[in-house]
Amino acid sequence: MKDTWLLFIMDYRLTASEIFQAHRMALKRELLDQNGNEIECLPMLSTNTTGKILKAYERYKQNDKQLEAGREQLKKILNPEPERSPEEVKAEKKKNWDSLVEAVKNGEKCDHAFLFYEFAIKKGGLSGFVSDKDGQKIAIKDKMTQILAKEKAKPSSVLFNAFELKQLSEYFEDKKKAMTNDIAYSFDRLHAMAITHVKNDKVYQWVEEQIKSKNHEDKS
Repeated sequence: MKDTWLLFIMDYRLTASEIFQAHRMALKRELLDQNGNEIECLPMLSTNTTGKILKAYERYKQNDKQLEAGREQLKKILNPEPERSPEEVKAEKKKNWDSLVEAVKNGEKCDHAFLFYEFAIKKGGLSGFVSDKDGQKIAIKDKMTQILAKEKAKPSSVLFNAFELKQLSEYFEDKKKAMTNDIAYSFDRLHAMAITHVKNDKVYQWVEEQIKSKNHEDKS
């Protein structure tokens, strides 16, 4: 039973101290299940009980992170950074644009191309993609599965824990699987990431087309 239990807890992205803390909190009635009920912590080792405890602890950590993020956001509101001058904003935008163009010319990756998504649209680009709502949904879903696959392939993902990766994978693989509260937050994060990645790809491709078009005109 001990060996089975040890193998079971390896599926969770939690340290030994966190697993100990989770059980300690459960014994002190400080952990609640997804319905808000106290988790019964039995004296005997049980994968069923441990699973409930560790899932509850992961939810606790997630809520704690959200609370901390809220506090940081409040700090920014109460103590805002000095407003940059129009010249500084313009200089930073030009710097980002120049580095994007340089990356495209050299065939290198650029992670901030998405910053120019609205700019590309204003210049008349991406019209086909913007008007194709179904195409957008497909592109975003494909990107979500790509991101998920990359994170699963890593020895340790910093974006999602083992439980989230497992549940999200099952959700995409099983079309009948319903969305649950356990993965709603991680799904929203994955969805937001995918949108940014798709925008990044589209802008990169648009800049690539602009450069090719300009080079063609220069040769004519």
